[in-house]
Amino acid sequence: MDNGSDAQNILTECNQDLRDRFEDCRILIIAKGQGNFETLSDAPGNIFFLFSQMFVIANLVNQPMRMQMLV
Repeated sequence: MDNGSDAQNILTECNQDLRDRFEDCRILIIAKGQGNFETLSDAPGNIFFLFSQMFVIANLVNQPMRMQMLV
């Protein structure tokens, strides 16, 4: 789903449709990428993050590099 913004991963900058869906989808949200992790990691709800692991993320979740994971 397109967020409607040229800015990366700033929920307040996204279009109203995405913000409404985000609020309504608190059962499960899957977010891809480090930018979404950095922006949404403190957001309430059941948010799972899917990414190709980078060093920063590996350290944050205490896992080795190059390990596929859903956090």
